[in-house]
Amino acid sequence: MKKNTGKIASLMMFLILLQACDKKEELVNKPTLYVKTSGFSEVSTYGNTLEVEFLSNMDWSVSSNADWISFPDGTTGSQSGTFKALVSRNESGEERSATITMIAGDITKTILVEQQYRDTATPQLTITTQGPINVDYQNNSKSIAFICNMQWTASSDADWITFDGANSGLEDGTVKISIANNEGTSSRTGTVSITAGTLTRTIQVVQKTEADGGINLLDTPEEDYSFELITTNQSWPPRGEWGGSATSGIGRFGGSGTAVRVVAGVSPVIRTGKSYLFVRMRANETTTSVDWFWRKLSGLTSGKSYTFSFWYKTPANNASFVQTGNIRLGAVQNVADVASLTNPLNGEITFGHTEASGGTPSSVDEFKQVSYTFTVPAGKTEVYISWVRNGNQQPYIDDMSLVMNR
Repeated sequence: MKKNTGKIASLMMFLILLQACDKKEELVNKPTLYVKTSGFSEVSTYGNTLEVEFLSNMDWSVSSNADWISFPDGTTGSQSGTFKALVSRNESGEERSATITMIAGDITKTILVEQQYRDTATPQLTITTQGPINVDYQNNSKSIAFICNMQWTASSDADWITFDGANSGLEDGTVKISIANNEGTSSRTGTVSITAGTLTRTIQVVQKTEADGGINLLDTPEEDYSFELITTNQSWPPRGEWGGSATSGIGRFGGSGTAVRVVAGVSPVIRTGKSYLFVRMRANETTTSVDWFWRKLSGLTSGKSYTFSFWYKTPANNASFVQTGNIRLGAVQNVADVASLTNPLNGEITFGHTEASGGTPSSVDEFKQVSYTFTVPAGKTEVYISWVRNGNQQPYIDDMSLVMNR
């Protein structure tokens, strides 16, 4: 009886193994077709060769419902692989779309192809990256974006500016440049040129020396915090988040009725460039003055040290306006701390008119620099620079700067 029981157990085990093998064979031989590429959008007007990667364990075929898509390596094959689809130049006068169909056994997959149309009769080329590109003395990588409707090439007139990747292509694009260390004693300027047909557009790259210090992170072409280029009176700043105690007097230009504004072409208040920042911080004025204002600094690096600085001078006292007290300055983590300058990241400093200030004094005769160094808190990438009135003050500010310390 025991022998029969052993034989029965062995037979059962054999049947189980046989069934498992059948299932494994069934799984291996199950018809499979998986296309890794779901579709192609914004294919160039000039056409392109598209590569479609797929997994299959069967014979397969591909086709298209459009005559402007062809298959240079053939339309049939077997097992996993990649096939190529050639999209011809679009001369239809409008954007167009088509479908590539792939069949393996009873399985069908479709791939959408969408091709742009742009008028190529009139060459178009515009560099959208603002210039110049300012970098410090160390190795740097930057991107230059542009709009184009034809074939283009990029070049540099400086051996310390090279291209990281392709420097030619079709239509809109971005070129990446690598900038070598500046080991010299003078700053240097190079030019990157992009040419499309008869058009050439350029952008300058300016690199400082180690002795020059860090790059002013605020002085972008959009912001111009050094007030070098602004030639018309306007609210400040033209971009970015900021605010103050008297919202009706901040963020617009209205002559003497605006508390914070850029004033252009008035000498001798300008230190450098063509304009300066006028700040009116007087007591007992609710709409034409501010008790405090702030500027949000974003895109900072957590744990890094920065120095925020500017130059300023003040008007002379007169019978109608006597300057008293000073202006408190600091960086805070939360906007709620701005008005009272609570919890500053590195204490606070003061500045103001010579006769009034106990901190960094100035006068009508000379500009003085105010600098405030702080470290960005862990896990944070933005802080608020806060100016708080502590008396009657009216500073003229120029050459504002934010530099990451090394």
